[in-house]
Amino acid sequence: MGRRTRADRQSVSCLLRILVLTLAIAYTAPAITFSIRGTDGRVHTEQDAAGKPIVLVFVAVGCPVANAAVPELIRVHSQYGKQAALYAVYSEPGIEAAEVAAHAASYALPFPALPDPEQNLARQVAARVTPEAFVVREGKIRYRGRIDDRHESLTRRRVRATRADLAEAVEAVLRGDPVAQPETRAIGCAITYAETGHGKITFAQEVAPVLYKRCAGCHYPGGPGPFALSGYDDAARRAAQIAAVVEQRVMPPWKPEPLPGVHFAGDRRLPDAEIELIAEWVRGGAPRGDPAAEPAPPRFTGGWRLGKPDLAVRLPQPYSIAASGEDHYRCFVLPLDLRETRYVRAMEVRPSNPGVTHHVLVFTDRTGAARKRDAEEDGLGYECFGAPGFLPGGGLGGWTPGTGPIEQPAGAAVPVRPGTDLVLQLHFQPAGKLEQEETEIAFYFTSEPPTRRLMDVALGSREIDIPAGERRYRVTDAFTLPVDVEVTGVIPHAHYLCTEMRGKAILPDGTERLLLWIRDWDFNQQEQYRYAEPVRLPADTRLEMEFFYDNSAENPRNPSVPPRQVLWGPASTDEMAGLHFQVLPVRQEEAAELSQALWGKFMRSVGGRFYRP
Repeated sequence: MGRRTRADRQSVSCLLRILVLTLAIAYTAPAITFSIRGTDGRVHTEQDAAGKPIVLVFVAVGCPVANAAVPELIRVHSQYGKQAALYAVYSEPGIEAAEVAAHAASYALPFPALPDPEQNLARQVAARVTPEAFVVREGKIRYRGRIDDRHESLTRRRVRATRADLAEAVEAVLRGDPVAQPETRAIGCAITYAETGHGKITFAQEVAPVLYKRCAGCHYPGGPGPFALSGYDDAARRAAQIAAVVEQRVMPPWKPEPLPGVHFAGDRRLPDAEIELIAEWVRGGAPRGDPAAEPAPPRFTGGWRLGKPDLAVRLPQPYSIAASGEDHYRCFVLPLDLRETRYVRAMEVRPSNPGVTHHVLVFTDRTGAARKRDAEEDGLGYECFGAPGFLPGGGLGGWTPGTGPIEQPAGAAVPVRPGTDLVLQLHFQPAGKLEQEETEIAFYFTSEPPTRRLMDVALGSREIDIPAGERRYRVTDAFTLPVDVEVTGVIPHAHYLCTEMRGKAILPDGTERLLLWIRDWDFNQQEQYRYAEPVRLPADTRLEMEFFYDNSAENPRNPSVPPRQVLWGPASTDEMAGLHFQVLPVRQEEAAELSQALWGKFMRSVGGRFYRP
């Protein structure tokens, strides 16, 4: 072994001094104390535990991550409630006891809920996000961090948790053992600590116009957003969280990357300048500015945006969504009972509970296949992960948070014939308590038959065979257009292992044009994208798709732990690859030629079979 140099000895000495200082700080850190009147009317203190471990879990009324964690907290309380004292702590600045009580009651919390509006307890433990858990014994923090490992980040969520970190920490402390991982990184909603605003950027003049334009379409009372943004108080109490999610581009939700010459209708992507504006406002203490200068928040009446519909249908009864578990997909069959062919010029989907309904897709079926699937399962509707389980007669669009009515291109109303059933696929995300959904759909008809035919150019492959551990598996497909078309929209589809997807056009002269690029595909955020202006492509243009998949253990979205071989299929543990371009032939007389070419591609690729033989 070589001789240590003076620099080595100095380095070791420095490390020892740091270690001694760290241990001294930990030893002399003040004990955690509190005295808070809970929503049960009792004053709770650290002494109530009588020597038992104390579990402090910081939660927030409008935090979906914290709300979704409630079933696991109830499970921990059920298992350890007699041996440890568990508290839910609400530390949003200025939160009122009545709001805490209402939230705790709605989730049926079996343990005390403590309002911490002055944030004294949050500051003691330096809580960062909600939910974040602290296990305290003898006044010292023995564990801090996540409840489980469901979230790797706000945008990357496991299908199911693989570690119960909080339960394991409580178990270790009860045994008198050190916690194996005394600190983990909690993922959730950033806690805003109240401070005096001192920055030049104010809510009234700069920030409110951005939030009302970009965010209020979902964040209004009763809307799909987990909280309203109807004024300064709403924004200020969540300022840190707003800054965090826009900086990470979690919000507003939008997956496509910006592309030259391609613009999507309803593009929710925030410009960099607006992200920096919000960040600077938060760094400056989130000042209000002159209230008289604040714009009025948008008003949402809750009615149909296009007025009284020609036909409205809804689920025959409310459907119940469990408090916990995995996301699930259910299809519902609604007979339209039409006596004559109607031409749909517009449609609007309105979920009754957008807090748990993540998206809705609308299909048509004239074969009776969906009714048969429905009859095979008990209860309302049938399970339909990925695809509706039959070859749809067509798709009418759908709904995602922030989506308005869907209007068809001029002259391209969609015919709906007698005997047609409407099939709705709903994606539900459990929200921590039992919820119900009763989706309603409005149709607007025109008396004019379509003069143009909207057609689906479907790219995809069933030749999927992803080895376990493969991190960059590639799937491709292509189709050459026989006629000139206008591309009006694009619909991508894959399951949990897909990470990236591209759709592009190779023009006859060899020029490449990207039409869609999703760098970080998330199955739980799939949408249908419409172009702000149709993209015109000449005959002999080659449409191509390229999808990539990660079947490794490092992919937190992988539903199989450990990873296994994955083939094409409709189940959550299977995979798919589909990219659907919605096109209008430029010349209506060429629609038959395009239709024949598409049918030939379909027969060659799937042999006339669909999702079930």
